[in-house]
Amino acid sequence: MSDQNAKKQILKSSSIIGGASVITIFIGLIKVKALAVLLGPTGVGLMGMLLSLLGLGSTIFGLGLGTIGVRDIAINRDNPEKVNQVRKSLFLANIILGLLALILVILNRKYLSNWLFDNTDQQWAICFVGVAIFVSLIGGTQGAVLQGFRKINEQAKIKIIGAILSTIIGLGLIWWLGDEGIIGFVVSVPIIGCLLGFYYIRQLPKISSVKLSWSQLWPLWKSMVTLGFVYMLSGFMGEGTKLLVREILNQELDLTSVGYFQAAWSISMTYIGFVLGAMATDYYPRLTEMIHNKKQAHELINQQTEIALIFAAPVLFGMLSFAPIVIHLLYSSEFTPSIEILRWQVMGDILKIIAWPLGFTILALGKGKLFFVLEMSWNATYLLLVYFGINYFNIEITGYAFVAAYLFYLIVTYISVAKVFNFKWDKKLKQLIAKTLLIASMLLVSSYVNVWLCMVLGAISVVISALSALTVLDEIGVNNKKIQNIIFLKCKLSKYFTW
Repeated sequence: MSDQNAKKQILKSSSIIGGASVITIFIGLIKVKALAVLLGPTGVGLMGMLLSLLGLGSTIFGLGLGTIGVRDIAINRDNPEKVNQVRKSLFLANIILGLLALILVILNRKYLSNWLFDNTDQQWAICFVGVAIFVSLIGGTQGAVLQGFRKINEQAKIKIIGAILSTIIGLGLIWWLGDEGIIGFVVSVPIIGCLLGFYYIRQLPKISSVKLSWSQLWPLWKSMVTLGFVYMLSGFMGEGTKLLVREILNQELDLTSVGYFQAAWSISMTYIGFVLGAMATDYYPRLTEMIHNKKQAHELINQQTEIALIFAAPVLFGMLSFAPIVIHLLYSSEFTPSIEILRWQVMGDILKIIAWPLGFTILALGKGKLFFVLEMSWNATYLLLVYFGINYFNIEITGYAFVAAYLFYLIVTYISVAKVFNFKWDKKLKQLIAKTLLIASMLLVSSYVNVWLCMVLGAISVVISALSALTVLDEIGVNNKKIQNIIFLKCKLSKYFTW
């Protein structure tokens, strides 16, 4: 595949998932604003704790099987019998694991409520989180199958429709029941995602003809769990770290501080989703298919990182520069402490975008132990910096630590991939990384000098980076008269600015 065609493929998948993400981001903006008005920082903090428990439970009991399922389906796409075996074994395993999760959460509801909230008032909410974990595992099975088959359009539809329906239902429950409706908001997301997954999975070949005995299932499960367990531990660390950071904030400060952190975290994870979602949806299974062709894989890694950075840059620069407006618009003036956290998280997100294609390379190679060690490096760094720094830097440490942890993660991941896969960034990508980090650092420093200076510099950076993204569209053959006219304007402006 030529360089242009490869970039077109990356751009096509990114545009579909990215387009879906833009819509879901817009819906998310409405959602977080409504939540801020209806609940305030304390209510948002409570919801953040429950969402963290849901994510942690889904990760632990999922055993990493979804990730392994995507990999196995992508590798065996030309072997229908093997693919059907993977699908059926994955579905049955998640039903068993989901039921186990539900039972254990219900039995330990009092302990979990006391651990998370220092009281036993949230036992019923904890029980409903157990239901949500069960449903999310079943839905995760459908998502893994669609991802393995690279059904981009279907995954985009699930994102959009799921976001719309869960927002309507969740906000309706909170408006009707107040704080009591928070758990309904949390549970509605996995339930709707699961139902949509079942609907779109019907378009794939049926697996009813596949009959597997327990003696046949066990070797399949053993193979999946052996590698998946390592990925589960990695995911467990990630979700556990987020939960522990919220717990540290709650213990050392208060639940309102958790709300400030949750606000910045939600915005950061929402807008970056359009880039990372495309990587997980299309890049990972495609890289897995060609991982044994080292030259093609190296080209794909460089191309994916380049496209991701170029098209994320305008959003990243905009978020960094206009963080005060974003926070006040999406939440309220009560969430002012979230501004600095968000700015530093944007810096960390740039490093995250650069590192993720490398992390997926470790996944595609099937090097579970190395992947675990690398993930542990981020989680341990982030958690330790927050724990030991909160008394010195207050809530702002969550932003500073985010950048430091991803800088360390990027360095060790690049060194690891270079060693095990003989990979290097090409010259063009190195220059792009340097420029992006330099501009972002300039904007961050200017935010401490003068907020208006930061916004002016940010506006210029957004415009120039957006023009550069359009230039890339033109270079890879996306013909459009409006784009051509804008490219001409950029050529005129390039006499004064360079990107």
